[in-house]
Amino acid sequence: MLEKLQSLAREIPPKYQQRLPYDLLSSLAHVLLDNTVFEIVRELAELQHMTEKSLHQQRTQLMHKHKTDREALIKSQKDEIQAAECQGKTHVASRLPRLHQEQITQLDARHAQEISTMHVRILQLLDQKVTEQQSTLQQVGVPGFHETENPVEIKIQMYIMDFIVKIGGIKIP
Repeated sequence: MLEKLQSLAREIPPKYQQRLPYDLLSSLAHVLLDNTVFEIVRELAELQHMTEKSLHQQRTQLMHKHKTDREALIKSQKDEIQAAECQGKTHVASRLPRLHQEQITQLDARHAQEISTMHVRILQLLDQKVTEQQSTLQQVGVPGFHETENPVEIKIQMYIMDFIVKIGGIKIP
């Protein structure tokens, strides 16, 4: 197990290799002798996949709603122009395109804000999921895992997680 971990560690960029010393890899090999960690990692991967799928569906629904809102506004604007022209109110019909463009601009701005808010919420939820995974793996004694927001430490944890997935033959959805 240790030899396999050392082999996997040699495949990652040198700047990260030095953050995976022999002691850490040896401790990891010892923890992996029990299949519990593999099962936990598989379950964490499934939970993450379900979360990502749900967030993607929510984003897709919002985008569809925005498209429907925009199409409905444009249709009502066309109907408004037609009604004005049919009633012989050409002076009103001639001013409507500018007003309509303002309405579309306002709608687009509101939609952009909603998408931006959703993206922030998605990032927060994914960050929370990472913290939960770090905590879970720390609690079961996987070396190298602790709660952190440090990008380098997270990258090291990702490599360790990848090692576990490869050694355990875990299928990631």
